[in-house]
Amino acid sequence: MPEKSYIVTATDISEWAKFAESKGAAITKHLENAEMLLVNVMEGTGGFYVMSSADEILAQEIYRQEAKKMLEERASLLSEKEGITVTPVALTGSVTDEIKALVKEKDASLLVIGAHGQGYHFMPIIGNIPVKVIQGSQCPTLIIREEEMRPYKKVLIPVDFSEVSLNQVKQALPFIPDDAEITLMGISEASDAKFYSSVKPEILEEFRNKAKAEVEEKIDSLINKIGSSRQFKKYIEIGIPHRIILSYVKNNGIDLLVLGKHHRLRLEDYLIGSTIHYAINEAECDVLITTPAS
Repeated sequence: MPEKSYIVTATDISEWAKFAESKGAAITKHLENAEMLLVNVMEGTGGFYVMSSADEILAQEIYRQEAKKMLEERASLLSEKEGITVTPVALTGSVTDEIKALVKEKDASLLVIGAHGQGYHFMPIIGNIPVKVIQGSQCPTLIIREEEMRPYKKVLIPVDFSEVSLNQVKQALPFIPDDAEITLMGISEASDAKFYSSVKPEILEEFRNKAKAEVEEKIDSLINKIGSSRQFKKYIEIGIPHRIILSYVKNNGIDLLVLGKHHRLRLEDYLIGSTIHYAINEAECDVLITTPAS
């Protein structure tokens, strides 16, 4: 963590956005020497002023002033309620570009963004905007899906034992309450179902047990490398990763799912089959996406 932590929280000033705002404020309060930046981005107009009439230009300016006023009011209320520093930041331009630029400028510790949004004249945190922000964000990104405001009690961190896994856990720990239950999930990916159908049950069982033992050994090694006093539960399964993850989240009351982003080309980040895309669209909890190690 930097000497001063900046928690950038995006808002479209809608009712939906209040969930992300409250979660951002709670995390800011949890951290030492942290400041929350409550940011609203109004889409840039491009050639609007050249092509528009005087009345249209005036209407656009009124909308901007209204958004700025509402943003300042939200920031003031959050600051008073949580006893933290909340600075309103009103920007104009591309939503994704402006947010990523602010994160980089402030060397932010965390970006908080809602998975939903219903703002009309204000920043629409909807559709693929969270995904686009994640692609270029230089800090962990927390996608808010839960409407209930409560501390995280049950956290799931699926790990793949690549270079990303250690960094994934270490980045997440500062944002997880000390009393939360943290489960490290290891998955041995299943082969083609046709393969299993041709194998004797006893041989298949032996194979599964061996695969699980290897995964457990890797999890134990990862826990040693983490070097934290925190306690970790272990869950090991064989199958298709995104299906196992989403099922576990749904059936075990998970509040927060932590996934690690790999170094990839932009085109690969758009693949529909990626675990992160599935999680953002389908996970019934908040999702924290960590960044690759430098």
